[in-house]
Amino acid sequence: MLAIAVIGVAGFVLRVLGARGDLWVDEIWSLALLEPLTSIDQIFWRINHDNNHFINSIFLYLVGADATPLLQRGLSIALGVGAVFAATAAARDRWAAVVTSLLFALSYPMVHYGSEARGYAGLVLFTLLAVVFLERRLDRNGSGIAFAAVVLLGFLSHLIMVETVAVLVAWTAWLIWRRTGSFERVNVELGQIFAPAFLAVLPLAACMLIGRLLFGFRIGGALPFSLQAFAQGYGGMIRYLFGVPDWIGDWACIAAACGLVCLSAAIWRDRRASLYVIAIVGLPVVMALARLPNAEFQRYFLVPATLMLLWAGETLGHGFAAGGRYRLFAAVATVAILAGTTTLLLPFYEYGRGSYAAMVDRMTREGAANYATNQEFRTVMTVDYFAKRLGRQASFVSLDKICDERPSWLILEGPIDRQPQYVEAVPTCRSAYERVDASTSWGLSGLAWTLYQRRD
Repeated sequence: MLAIAVIGVAGFVLRVLGARGDLWVDEIWSLALLEPLTSIDQIFWRINHDNNHFINSIFLYLVGADATPLLQRGLSIALGVGAVFAATAAARDRWAAVVTSLLFALSYPMVHYGSEARGYAGLVLFTLLAVVFLERRLDRNGSGIAFAAVVLLGFLSHLIMVETVAVLVAWTAWLIWRRTGSFERVNVELGQIFAPAFLAVLPLAACMLIGRLLFGFRIGGALPFSLQAFAQGYGGMIRYLFGVPDWIGDWACIAAACGLVCLSAAIWRDRRASLYVIAIVGLPVVMALARLPNAEFQRYFLVPATLMLLWAGETLGHGFAAGGRYRLFAAVATVAILAGTTTLLLPFYEYGRGSYAAMVDRMTREGAANYATNQEFRTVMTVDYFAKRLGRQASFVSLDKICDERPSWLILEGPIDRQPQYVEAVPTCRSAYERVDASTSWGLSGLAWTLYQRRD
């Protein structure tokens, strides 16, 4: 218990450190969606946007857009630390509990999403708790109401909780079929186990349906599926989870992780083995076959990543418990993972999710300013947010009006090492811009900005 308490404190400190710095565009987007609301209930039926993570939106609505970034990320910090202790509860013996809590406390994606004002920390927490409460239901000593509450809180954290439920339904169906050999019993027992959760989520689904009929439903953006994007997303998540070096390819990461999961399932053959195969191998395969959009974004693989980290903690725990050379191997593997994680956390703490307030301050320091950009939606929303916090004014000039209004500033989004020192916006306008500042980000969130000032 002392070791787990120390690990929990370390996880808290790492998340507080990760919560420093400016909000980035998706966090600001959540605040922008809340701005026109007049009551808290409208979060459930009026916004109708995939960037509306309900529990996070409620928290942001209560603390307000003028709160400090650390406070605005406070709920995610709490849920992220909660996930460390939930991982301990999900582990099934002493060694596994210690190792699993350590992985969840220090793994870069868990630190990152546990320090960002979005819904992913809650998704991780309630995915772990859903496994715990479902197993109690399977053992006939758990409450259906408690399981239903956890599932509902998962959906209120992030709608990707549907992946968790799909995995748990498939796993439960497999366990029932292996025990009874009857598809009829599978249907009956699935209904008994999951009916309370379905009823708990039904009011939320009704609110979303009513909102969709009244106002429609908006998606921030959808990039087409490709196998390369899938490898970048899932392989990248595995790389971030365990600190795998860059010279190991994405497909190699996927093959190694899935292969080790299947191998361990063949060796131990316990009840959890099939859960890990379904979540870590089966779910991503289904996602690839369905050709889901946005596969290049690692966050959409957070459910299999959560269960992969749980599997890794239990596997290493088995090694520590076995003693001898197995304990030595587990210790070496744990140290290697922690060392790799450290190499990821250091650049994250150095660059964060980007620095935007300083650029807006520079643009508006001498009075109202105007600017153009190559990414109108994201840049304008971000500049407006920080200008309002500073009590300044920054006016956006569209590219088709750059000759007429000749904005004093230009913001280019994209890798800063690819941006030139000078930009001639439109040759016929004779508007030349010189690079005066740049901001980059590192890791799973953030935008790279290069700031130019007109020099003609």
